[in-house]
Amino acid sequence: MPTALAKRIAARARSDWRLVRWARLLALIFVVTGSLDIVSTNVALAAGHIEGNPLVGSLQDSLGAWWALPKYLFHLALAVLILWIPSRRMLKTAAAVNLVYVAIVLHNFYVVGWRF
Repeated sequence: MPTALAKRIAARARSDWRLVRWARLLALIFVVTGSLDIVSTNVALAAGHIEGNPLVGSLQDSLGAWWALPKYLFHLALAVLILWIPSRRMLKTAAAVNLVYVAIVLHNFYVVGWRF
């Protein structure tokens, strides 16, 4: 349960249009990158590669073709969290995570032979 202080911080951050604008952009990038990660993973698996993340690998083993649904829902939940608490700290963290995640997805596409 969030404390009263956490609720006030989140409400104040949501009232700053600059933070909200950046939060929307970062949330969108996160969802798009997550979708591209799912696509690149499917392409790599079809080409004979294996999943490097053991958690995602277990989802693939147990859910089959539906493995992407929990992954996509996870990305949506993180996007909502970014939008709900667009504080400077949240946005800096989201930007850093997005940067690493975009690099991973670009690597995935490079591995399967897609050049940009």
